[in-house]
Amino acid sequence: MTNSNQTTEPHDRRPGDAWQRAIDFGIDVAQLEYLLTLTPHERIERHDRALELVRALRAAGREHSGFDLRYPEAPGE
Repeated sequence: MTNSNQTTEPHDRRPGDAWQRAIDFGIDVAQLEYLLTLTPHERIERHDRALELVRALRAAGREHSGFDLRYPEAPGE
């Protein structure tokens, strides 16, 4: 419990204050607000689609270059 005579230190701020500080700092929270409207199932579906895209792009990169571009070594080294 806090005493009304105590000064508020930055770490004592209410959680909503952090959101406002992020906005004041210039962070666009619109995407976060949208994502918070999704159900957990919808978020998992979005994640699965994004993961599928990443895997397809990695496979295309391996097919194009002949090796996994995430690793800088040339093939056969």
